[in-house]
Amino acid sequence: MKTKISYILFMGMLFLLFKPIVSFSEAKKTSGIDDFSYEVVFPENQKDEKVGYYDLLVQQGEKQTIQMKLSNTSDQPMKVEIVISSAKTNGNGVVTFGPNDIKVDDSLKHDLAKLVLAPKEVTLAPNSRTMVNFTINVPEETFKGYIAGGIQLKPILKEHLTTKKEQVILNKFAFVVGVLLSESETQFLKPDLQLKDVSLKLKNARYTLFANISNTKSVFAENLTAMIKIRKKGEKKSFLEIEKKQLRMAPNSMMELPVFLEDQKVTAGEYTADIEINAENGDSWKWANNFNFSKIEAERINKQKSLEHTSSNKYWWIVCILFILLTVIVLYFLKKTHKNKK
Repeated sequence: MKTKISYILFMGMLFLLFKPIVSFSEAKKTSGIDDFSYEVVFPENQKDEKVGYYDLLVQQGEKQTIQMKLSNTSDQPMKVEIVISSAKTNGNGVVTFGPNDIKVDDSLKHDLAKLVLAPKEVTLAPNSRTMVNFTINVPEETFKGYIAGGIQLKPILKEHLTTKKEQVILNKFAFVVGVLLSESETQFLKPDLQLKDVSLKLKNARYTLFANISNTKSVFAENLTAMIKIRKKGEKKSFLEIEKKQLRMAPNSMMELPVFLEDQKVTAGEYTADIEINAENGDSWKWANNFNFSKIEAERINKQKSLEHTSSNKYWWIVCILFILLTVIVLYFLKKTHKNKK
């Protein structure tokens, strides 16, 4: 009997120690997201009407107006913010068509945001539909490949309270409709990737290496696999290797691939980054780029790791102390129970 009670108490103690703590947050329905919809109205020069974005075959120097139908099915007025952006590539190798803080690549000659004129916002009356016009000014000079970007629609619903004070509920969701402009067929064009540099930057309070790579051609680079190896300059063996798959790059965009320096102790000096990118169609690019870690940078990186290691050890020490305390408590009650029985 004593053994059985001990087993139950011990298992209960383990359950309390290692059971994950689950917290719940109230899931509130975003106001206005179900009351707003849009319809892409395709012009005659749309290449494929089965897709949900504009893919237009345009002519040099022409001006064209495209349309989009916006609908508000709520009984409140709705404001829709409109932002035009150029397509870019984030550090995860994902093409973004909406607004972002990614830098524009030097190879981008035609920014869609500067070629498309649109209202910054549109107000929709309750239970109404509105046609919005977007004017495209095709560049005067001919171009090959794509000019790519997107139209972001962000609905904001206005609700009137009983106090007659107007409350604006911001909708955290937005819709992005892609826009592709081309003057000719693009399937025979190939991307051209170039390595700009490899540098250490402070991002999210962590020191991280970034390989800055540009796609200098006006076509998408699809299904890329990147292999990055870091070694001391002059040595053949690398001490850090990472592989990233299924990457994609927008036309004329840059991508900063992160190389996390986890579990690696570094010293000041010169290093070499060997970078190889392969595309599914057989295209391949290779670079070897030298960079330096100063004494201060190396110390900060190692200190960062030391703090992470200390934090991890601290957690396990707390677990061990709790385990010991609970064990002592269980043994105390078992001994007391046994004594009382006697």
